[in-house]
Amino acid sequence: MIDGFSFLQQELLIPILLGGLLVFVAFVFKEWKTRNRGRLVLNTIVAFLTVLALVFIVLEPTQEVKMQNKQGLLLTEGFSDNQKDSLEAIFKGIQPVEYNSKKSVRKALDSLTSVIIIGNGVEQFDFYAFDSIPTSYVPNEIPSGITQLNFTDQLVLGDELRVKGMYSKPKLSTQLLLQDSRGNGLDSISFEESLDHDFSLKTVPKASGNFVYQLAEKDSAGNLLASNPLPITIREKEPVSILIVNNFPTFETKYLKNFLADAGYEVTVRSQLTKGKYKFEYFNTKASPVYQFTEESLNQFDVVLVDTETYFNFRKSIKNRFENSIRENGLGLFIQPSDLLFNLGANTSYFNFKRDGSNEIQLPNTNITVEKYPFRFNAAFAVNSINANEPGNLSYYKQLGLGRVATTTLLNSYQLLLKGEEQAYTKIWTQILDKIVKQKAIAVEWQSQTEFPKIGAPFNFALRTGLEELSVKNTEGNRVPLLQNSTVPFKYSGTTYPKKKGWNWLKIEADSTLQFSYYVYKDKDWESLSASKNRAANAKQFGTEIKENRTVMVNRPISLLLFYILFLLGVGWLWLSPKLSTQS
Repeated sequence: MIDGFSFLQQELLIPILLGGLLVFVAFVFKEWKTRNRGRLVLNTIVAFLTVLALVFIVLEPTQEVKMQNKQGLLLTEGFSDNQKDSLEAIFKGIQPVEYNSKKSVRKALDSLTSVIIIGNGVEQFDFYAFDSIPTSYVPNEIPSGITQLNFTDQLVLGDELRVKGMYSKPKLSTQLLLQDSRGNGLDSISFEESLDHDFSLKTVPKASGNFVYQLAEKDSAGNLLASNPLPITIREKEPVSILIVNNFPTFETKYLKNFLADAGYEVTVRSQLTKGKYKFEYFNTKASPVYQFTEESLNQFDVVLVDTETYFNFRKSIKNRFENSIRENGLGLFIQPSDLLFNLGANTSYFNFKRDGSNEIQLPNTNITVEKYPFRFNAAFAVNSINANEPGNLSYYKQLGLGRVATTTLLNSYQLLLKGEEQAYTKIWTQILDKIVKQKAIAVEWQSQTEFPKIGAPFNFALRTGLEELSVKNTEGNRVPLLQNSTVPFKYSGTTYPKKKGWNWLKIEADSTLQFSYYVYKDKDWESLSASKNRAANAKQFGTEIKENRTVMVNRPISLLLFYILFLLGVGWLWLSPKLSTQS
């Protein structure tokens, strides 16, 4: 096409040109047969111009025009009329555009030279549409409600569910309640000030399955202001087999084995009585004495707890079997500390310590103090804190192949039980065991990449699997296309568009037991939280400073009046010409 010119009906260009050419050829053929009447050349020229005018009328020609000052004001949910009026007064001629996350906004942006977004902002999956246009975000005032939230949506039965967050600008005496799926109150907090308030609610679920807890807001009279869902998946605790090996019975082992037995762990305890003679105890498991530490016997267990003297007095061949089971089979090893451990070199004990002279420490977020050895861990590569939030880092583990070795500077932890601090004791040992327990082989590992799935909006997910034949179906039974990672072939990603609220699922077509459940929220769920997150994401993506306009080339339609006049004159002449020839 000629530079700067185009057609609105570009897709019809070839058929219309061919049709026009066919009409013109037919006219020339007709005129040639009656050429003795004269005016052949004139009529041919007029016919060409008439057909050309008709072609242009159908194709609707356009001309490129430079646009340098056509700003758009994108109105997203939650925008303020005052904010809109103020910006329209500052930027004369700014064009308001309403944003709908379920419709494409790209077409409306094509003719704009810059955009100012107001309200809660555009959805993150629409950010790509603004890549080529200068865009600014002017946030509105943060509304009252929950603006930060943190909770674990995947729990093991017996774990504590803790819901933390921030409530912005609460009304006086507003109450926040954590409710189970039947609406029973589990924990609550009242706000006595109108300032931003951090909150923390907790409970221990009693059953496994997919549940929808609720975070309800009520006023001082008990009237419900809002209620938002907390979807939780609670799995049954898988049996964990533990072997405790001691030179002699200790108070630490006595209380620890009772705790593990009450918590449902499968525990075997071997205590040495005299040389070559042992006492065995069994909890939640059948009697199966362990006399020799072969790789076969070690593979029966997920974790081995052994005191320092016993482990480091093993023959080299036995230690090699332990390390091989750790590296190759993922066995977890916990070394119960003693003074000897802190005097061994890092090459021998797996860890490096520094003396700190402190014999006790206060547990985080409590007034509870515990005894410890006067040492601290000297962190190094491949050594990790079991609880990163723990002051002093009481417990560390070291990765060895597929498994982990761990120990602690904690001394006589059973004294917590004697003081009545069962919860603190449980938390310490549960964290340690959860970090080092042998990991079960998982055929498919799913991961949600969309925080708040909504009906009709894209839900992004990822999965890891070694399966060669892989096909994923969604709740509606439709196959979901997967994108395989080019550098890590066992990693895949996909996107689906859920059609119903509540629990949805994805599953491997060849094995329906390999299923992943996710919860789809209603549009009005977690409005304050979604708005807060969207505002932060928009401010980070677009910035809050007004940007300079770009130059946009816009195709403007050319007036068709000239072509209509030309067409009518041409048709009129072609109608009149034969009559003039007859009269002459």
